[in-house]
Amino acid sequence: MNRLTFRRDDFHRHHLYLLGGIWLIIQLMAFIKFGLVTSFEATKYIEQARVLLDTGTYSSANFLFYSVQILLIAFSIKLNIGFGAVVMIQMVFNAISILLLYKLVLRFTSQRTIAFAATLFFMAMFFYHLYNVHLFTESLFFSFSIIYSYYLFHLKEPKPLPFIILLILLTLLIFTRPTGLLFIPPTLFFIIFRFAKRRALPVSLIALTGGMILFYFLLNTVLDSGGELNFLLPYAEEHVICGVPGVEEPHNLNAPINKNSVEGLWYIISHNTELFLGLAWKRFIAFWGVRRSFYSLGHNLFICIYFYTLYIFILIGLRKMFQFFLPHAIFITTYIFLVMITVLLSCDEWHNRFIFSILPFLLLLGTGKFVKQQKG
Repeated sequence: MNRLTFRRDDFHRHHLYLLGGIWLIIQLMAFIKFGLVTSFEATKYIEQARVLLDTGTYSSANFLFYSVQILLIAFSIKLNIGFGAVVMIQMVFNAISILLLYKLVLRFTSQRTIAFAATLFFMAMFFYHLYNVHLFTESLFFSFSIIYSYYLFHLKEPKPLPFIILLILLTLLIFTRPTGLLFIPPTLFFIIFRFAKRRALPVSLIALTGGMILFYFLLNTVLDSGGELNFLLPYAEEHVICGVPGVEEPHNLNAPINKNSVEGLWYIISHNTELFLGLAWKRFIAFWGVRRSFYSLGHNLFICIYFYTLYIFILIGLRKMFQFFLPHAIFITTYIFLVMITVLLSCDEWHNRFIFSILPFLLLLGTGKFVKQQKG
C-alpha cells in the first residue's frame, strides 16, 4: 500500500531548509497583515458551529457539505482552545500539501531543481496561501485536493484497502466543500486509464456509467440542499462576478421546475441561450484573465504576469505530459475543465478563489516541458 511518506532522498537538504523558511515567512506575513480572520465568510461557519453545539444539527442542510470546517470550529469552541487551533491545523495541512506537491513535480520530472523551482513558484502566490489565517473552507480544501491527488497518483495496484482509503479522502474533500464532488469524474477516468486492461473495457464502461450516475445524484443533492444557492439569480441579474449584478433591472426569468437542480439549470440555459452564451464568455474571460477592476495596478500586474507565465508553460509542455503521464494528465485536465464549467454556469469568485482551487494542477501541467520519458 502506498503511503504519504517523506524520504530524505526526495529533498535536497538546502531546498528543504529554504522552502521551510519561506513557508514560515509567508505564514507570518499573512498573520501580521490579516490577523486571525473570523469575519466575512467565516461568520456563517462560526454561527453554524454554535448552532450545532446547541441543537445537534445545522440550520440548513447545505452546511453538511462544509462539515469539516464547522466541526473543527465547534471543537475549538467546545474545548475552549480558541480559533488559533483551527488556523494551526490549516497551516499544518498547507505545509504537508506543499511538500507533496514538490514530490509530485519530482515524480513527473525526476529533477529536484525543477521540483524546487516549481514549489517556490507555487509559494510565491501569496494570495493563495493567505487563506491559512482565514476561518474559511478554502485552506483545508486546497490542501486536501493536493493530498488526495498525491495519494491517487501513487496507487500501484487496484486493491480494496487503498481504494477504501481513497474513498475516505474523497469523502473528506466533499464534506470540506461541495465542489469536492468535481473530483469524482476525474478519479474515475484516472482509475480506468491507469488500471483497466483492454479486455476489461466493458467492466470499465459499466463502472464509469455507474460512477457518473452517482455523481449526478450527489450533485443534485448538493444543489437542492438549501441555503443561499440560487442558480436563477446569476442569470436574472447577469452576474459575472458572484454577488455583483450586471444590470440595474433584473430580467424576469422563471423556471417551472426546481431551479436548483441539474434539470433546472438546463431549463434556464436552454430557454435563455443568448443570455447564457454572453454571460459564459464574460465569465470565461474573468476566470482565465484573473484581473479585477477593483484590484490595484500592482496586484493586477502581479497576478496576471504570474498566471499568464504559467499558461505559456502549460501550452509548451501539455503534449509531452499527455504522452508520458496520460492518466495523470486526463485527471488534471478533467478537474480543471469541470471547475471552469462550474464558473461558466454560475459566476466567478470575487477574489479569484475558483482559479486558486486549480492552481496546483495548473502548476503540474506547467512542468510538462520537463517531464522525463517514463510511464506514469
